[in-house]
Amino acid sequence: MLRRVRTAVAEAYDPDPRAATIVAMGSAFLLFSLLSYPNGSNPYYQFALVVSVLSLVVSVAMLAVETLR
Repeated sequence: MLRRVRTAVAEAYDPDPRAATIVAMGSAFLLFSLLSYPNGSNPYYQFALVVSVLSLVVSVAMLAVETLR
């Protein structure tokens, strides 16, 4: 059963390096914009900061994995 799940996920997972590059560039721009005018007391600012950092890390990791393949 675990083998079937792994093969199904492996077949469905087909990342596009161009999309990961676009996400990395967009989240880097957003992170730069957020860090230019910090407002740490605002919960929306904190949420946007966390989301932009996570998306940047995930997209860079995905690009690194695709490069190693």
